[in-house]
Amino acid sequence: MALLSWHSGLVSSTPYDADDDTLDPDSTGAGWQPLIDRPGYEQWWDGAQFRGRAHREPDPFSAFTPDIARSLRPGPNRAAHIARLGIVAILLGFALQTLVATDTVTVPGVAQITLVVATLVISAAIGIGTAVAAAMALRAAPRLGGRAIASIALGVSILLGLAPVLLLVAIGLAGGV
Repeated sequence: MALLSWHSGLVSSTPYDADDDTLDPDSTGAGWQPLIDRPGYEQWWDGAQFRGRAHREPDPFSAFTPDIARSLRPGPNRAAHIARLGIVAILLGFALQTLVATDTVTVPGVAQITLVVATLVISAAIGIGTAVAAAMALRAAPRLGGRAIASIALGVSILLGLAPVLLLVAIGLAGGV
């Protein structure tokens, strides 16, 4: 068995060969590593053990390089999983804000401005939660992966998710509704 490495092309389900005195067992850092018992699959290696579930190796002919495709996976990084869900929640909240603001969605007996403010509060809470999860995911990314998806989540939360916070502050400074 040989050291797991993308460059060497050698595949092993252990990070190093115990019989090879030239290899340093601590030199294999965290990252996606191929699985010998499942050709075409790889799993997150945290430097000591495999974590999370196995994924198909990225297609070398896809629009993204294999390294970018791997960094879009949250891996075992739970905060990155939450941040990825936060992206979906922010987009749904943004769509709901649009529907409420254009009077497409109305609730009988509730003033339209109340619905608008309610959707802003919900979207602001989702945006703040996603930003916090993305920041935590970025902090853990060197050990657990998921740097790209956490960066995207942080950008989406700032652009679309935290904009309602500014609107709520503006409404409050203007004397409310």
